[in-house]
Amino acid sequence: MRLPSRGGLALLFLSIGAAAAPPGPAAGTLEAQFRSIAVPQNTVPAVAQDSAGFIWVATSRGLTRYDGYRLRPIEQAGHNAAQRNLGWVRALAAGRDGRMWIGTEFLGLMAYDPAQDRVESHGSARGGAEPHAPIRALAEDAQGRVWLGTMGQGLQRYNPSTRRFEPQDLRWQGEPEPRVLALQVGRDGSVWAGHWRGLARWRDGRWVGLALPPQPVLALTETRDGRLWLGTQDGRVGVVETAADGQDGVRWVQRLGVPIQALAEAADGRLWVGGKTSLWWLDPASGRIEARLRHDPRHATGLAGNDISALLRDRSGAMWVSGYGLGLQRHQQHPALAVRGPDDDPAGPLAEADVRALLTLRGSGEVLAPTQTGLVVRLDGRPDGALRTLGVWPRERRSIVESLAEAADGSLWMVAAGRLEHRAANGRLLRDWPLDGGRAQRLLLRADGEVWLGMQEGLYRLPGATAAALQRVALAGGAPLHGGIYALLEAPGGELWVGGQRGLFRERPGGLEAVAQAPDETLGSPIVMGLLHGRDGSLWVDTPASGLHRLRGWDGAGRARFDRIGERLGMEGVFGGNLHEDARGRIWSQLHVYDPASDRAEAFGAAEGAAFGSFWFFASTALPDGALLFGGSRGLLRIRPEAYALSEAAPPLRISALRVNGQPYPPGPQASLRLPAGSRTLGVEFAALDYADPARLRYQYRLQGLDNDWTSTDASARSPSFGPLKPGRYVLQLRAAPPQAVAGNTAQLELPVELLPAWWQTLWAQAAALGLALLAVWGWVRWRTRVLRRRETELQALVDARTAELREASLTDALTGLRNRRYLELRLEDDLRLCLRRFETPEEPGLPGPDSDLVLMLLDLDHFKRINDAHGHAAGDAVLVQLAARLRRVFRETDSLVRWGGEEVLVLVRDTSRDGAAELAERVCAAVREQPFEISPDRPLLEVTVSIGFVAFPLDPQRPRAWDWAACLGLADAAMYAVKARGRDGYLGAVRVDGLAPQALSRDWSLWQDEPRLTLQRSAA
Repeated sequence: MRLPSRGGLALLFLSIGAAAAPPGPAAGTLEAQFRSIAVPQNTVPAVAQDSAGFIWVATSRGLTRYDGYRLRPIEQAGHNAAQRNLGWVRALAAGRDGRMWIGTEFLGLMAYDPAQDRVESHGSARGGAEPHAPIRALAEDAQGRVWLGTMGQGLQRYNPSTRRFEPQDLRWQGEPEPRVLALQVGRDGSVWAGHWRGLARWRDGRWVGLALPPQPVLALTETRDGRLWLGTQDGRVGVVETAADGQDGVRWVQRLGVPIQALAEAADGRLWVGGKTSLWWLDPASGRIEARLRHDPRHATGLAGNDISALLRDRSGAMWVSGYGLGLQRHQQHPALAVRGPDDDPAGPLAEADVRALLTLRGSGEVLAPTQTGLVVRLDGRPDGALRTLGVWPRERRSIVESLAEAADGSLWMVAAGRLEHRAANGRLLRDWPLDGGRAQRLLLRADGEVWLGMQEGLYRLPGATAAALQRVALAGGAPLHGGIYALLEAPGGELWVGGQRGLFRERPGGLEAVAQAPDETLGSPIVMGLLHGRDGSLWVDTPASGLHRLRGWDGAGRARFDRIGERLGMEGVFGGNLHEDARGRIWSQLHVYDPASDRAEAFGAAEGAAFGSFWFFASTALPDGALLFGGSRGLLRIRPEAYALSEAAPPLRISALRVNGQPYPPGPQASLRLPAGSRTLGVEFAALDYADPARLRYQYRLQGLDNDWTSTDASARSPSFGPLKPGRYVLQLRAAPPQAVAGNTAQLELPVELLPAWWQTLWAQAAALGLALLAVWGWVRWRTRVLRRRETELQALVDARTAELREASLTDALTGLRNRRYLELRLEDDLRLCLRRFETPEEPGLPGPDSDLVLMLLDLDHFKRINDAHGHAAGDAVLVQLAARLRRVFRETDSLVRWGGEEVLVLVRDTSRDGAAELAERVCAAVREQPFEISPDRPLLEVTVSIGFVAFPLDPQRPRAWDWAACLGLADAAMYAVKARGRDGYLGAVRVDGLAPQALSRDWSLWQDEPRLTLQRSAA
């Protein structure tokens, strides 16, 4: 090995000395947020991403592949679970051909072939001899060769085409080095090997060692500028640099004091350093530590552990962290979004970061953040301030501040504990006023000096700082404005807009008026949660159910016309309530952004690193640099709009697994799929590889040729099964998109599928079989047709008879033989319609005729309960049967006798005259009264009477529809009970009303005789 020059050695040791400084600051005030993926025992020694986009995760229970939804075990062939398991895996390398190379602890080199969906063993330099040396590092070069770093067999190079291992002559100070811990293939084709005692480079056909302290090099990575970084067992982080004489040397940039086990460059250029006890972010230009991250149990979205085993930057630019006791986590980050969490110091002012009101002070750029502890915390809102805690704003009271605003003179107005406070800029209380209306929700300082307060109940105003008391604001006309007030907005022209529980209002010369809205262009929800006046003069309105709206203008009648943007774009629920506009005219809240220029909206949240607890309405402010700040239950969300661009690229859509006839099936290269003969069902599991928040994706699928309609589903149902399938050609089509997706960011996948036919399903076999079958069928059909026709005639006759019997039974009361209610329901509409037509078409000759009325008659046996109680239910049944017989003798066959319930009978008399209804009722009373009822041969006869109420229909011939069937039935029922009240054994009926409405008739029957518009007929008793 060549030694560096004397000057190179001097530079090397100077670098080491300079790096011995303290390790720099801890993590800043803005949180680093991670999402944990559940893995067995939270142990992940290695992680990688293959060419298809899947994440490969080595766990304590074997190797898995992650598609955003589940960890799919990757196993070799075997008869039981122990034989299939690959054991401990510490090295993974993605191949350019789609394979994943797997370095095992004792099974040697293995590879997963996605086309065959299986793991293939490639052994080691020992051939079939076992055990194989543990593999600690893997890397693939541009020629497709695989480099292996082992513990015991040194460095190997494997050629997959020849399946041969080539041992490498890796030495340190002339001695063979059998322990290789890290590998990196550079963009220039160089291969770097970190071994037990240093670092070596393969270039120009030979290995060259670099002069390093004899320390194991555990981690290597190459940054986008082509520089190689390394981490050592004793905690040094260095970068390889080439001296003026062409010799490679290492410049040490940090000495962290713990083993450095993983290195990776993030999308923002930071160098991530994973150690035994921490994760660091380094500035690669200066070597300065920007942040040190450690597990903190108080931060649910923070680092889950401290022992880092691997780091990965995926194709989307997101960082993954794995470790021992940490498991697997994905860094949830967006360049425009950051969360200011609680103070690291438990005794800090913002240790409890539940912030429900915010204010940015003019001039200083400070942010006042009232918390639920009663403190008003001062934060640094300047562009480089990172929202650091500056202290507590001076205020002698510890009541919780609900809302606050800054006046033009620098004084502050605050609402807390039912009082409005006016304070000087130094916190001195100038004056306060008591409040009504519950909790304050909005505070507005108007240009004329008035103070307006939106409360839980009503709207209030203070005419000025010297006013004695607040006044409740009423609507034009003097009526009070009730309900919660959620939004107050003074437009540039001084016009006041108010939004709340009762809708949208604006200030007019006569006072507040509700905003009239044009039909079909109203707000989608009457409740208004937020208002914003855009720089172009647009009024933006947010509602809880239909989301964002924009005022289009006014129609000819002066009514507002709204564009329901939220509904039109498929957004769900409130837009956010706290509305802001950025320099590009986009509309923001803590949940969404809407771009009017492209008419696109996008949601963001925890997946983008914006987990700050429950968001709060009425808690937002704009920072001096144009950033936006929103309050939440566990911190503040800062948005830098200039760094936010609506997503355009769609996540890759992949097939995770196939099942044919319920059994696993290799997917092949996925350019097409050919299924063998006999395949009846095809099961597909698919996933769009969006690891930020895969649960929010929406899917559509169809198998053209079997079903041409798209099936929509959420992420929980990504495993459809298609069948039964017939031989032929199909096309499997899949779509995936986030909510509010547009055509540009919808992922699509098409897979042609061909199902091969069996021999007996081929065309020639089917034609021959068809000919033979036709000959046999022709003769059989002729004979069978004769038999069936005869049988059909017999069966039809039987069916007709049985159908008639069943129909009659379904419409008849089993005890009495009278009709039941179902019969009346079937016939009633026709009877009513015919009767009404007679009275509503008087111009037709002969209508209405003398017998054009319907009479509704309700009969109820008197004291029937006594009969049941004294003689038993069998006696009651006998009375009902005899009653039915007597009624049949009184009424015509065209009349309907219906057992209405218990001892009640309803009779519908058709084609009769209302004038004869009383006579008919008298005949019924006589038929029941004059002949006692026989209940048993050995018992005396019973005398029974009946009470009747009847109504003619239509009751008002001049207005036939004024009394409908329900009203007439209710009147007949009331008349029947009136008879019972008057002594029973009689009748009372209404035969006509003249202009009397049903609701105008008293329910007290005793007053009916005094109603001149009602014509009654009653029995003499």
